[in-house]
Amino acid sequence: MSNRRLRACLTAAATAAVLTACGGGDAARTNHLGYEDGVAPAEGLTFFEGLAIYLLAPAVILLLIAAVVWLPGMVRSSRYRPGRGWGAAPLWFGGPPDPAAAVESASTGDLVRGGASGDW
Repeated sequence: MSNRRLRACLTAAATAAVLTACGGGDAARTNHLGYEDGVAPAEGLTFFEGLAIYLLAPAVILLLIAAVVWLPGMVRSSRYRPGRGWGAAPLWFGGPPDPAAAVESASTGDLVRGGASGDW
């Protein structure tokens, strides 16, 4: 037998032994609470318990998530409104500390090209 096949057989034998030990005998039919076959007697839910568990609890969770998402945006006072002017100062991301001086002192080079490929 190859090592792979021997390992598969040993794994199957160990699994069968564990499952037999866990589920065999009369002692396994009654658990430590004394229920027959490990199943508690069914009492069922009342209408209001079912309503609370399946409707009210998910609604509360969804409302909490919505509040966590929406409240920070609603609390902030200044934000952009479409159609109105932008009141903030311009900002150059990743540029030099003084953008105006950098643009004025920039040289165009010998040949001015444009576009993504620079061919036109």
